[in-house]
Amino acid sequence: MKKILIMAMAVLGFATQTFAGENVNLHFNKGYAADVQLTAADVNMFHITTSHGWAFGNGLYLGGGAGFGAEWFGKVSESDVHYVPSLFVNARWSMLNAKVSPFVDVKATQYIDLTAGKPNYGLTPAVGLDMGRASLSVGYSLRGERSAMQIGFGLYF
Repeated sequence: MKKILIMAMAVLGFATQTFAGENVNLHFNKGYAADVQLTAADVNMFHITTSHGWAFGNGLYLGGGAGFGAEWFGKVSESDVHYVPSLFVNARWSMLNAKVSPFVDVKATQYIDLTAGKPNYGLTPAVGLDMGRASLSVGYSLRGERSAMQIGFGLYF
């Protein structure tokens, strides 16, 4: 029994030293950070985006990225689909250095509707939860003619 207890304490001590200094929340690690996010607004707007930037080590992240989306106006037919690439700047603050942490996110975006051939600008504030390398968010996409509540799912790498 003593040998098992000594072995367990040694493994626990080794694990504690191995992971000392590492943060539980990835936004609390200083350096390059990136994510991929899938968002849906209404039932007929879907976007996939990727953001790349710098995490300052205190939960604050600043970056930029690009995305591509599809939006359906009216009936779901090929003539009603609008393809929308986007470029954006992104600011995010993850509040806690914990496995599950609330966050606030805002994206300032330029959309280009390829179908209609016109640019559009937008702002998307969101709140959500970071859960390890994944996140869930709820936000509001504010832009020109198409403003709507949206939900998102993201993965960090």
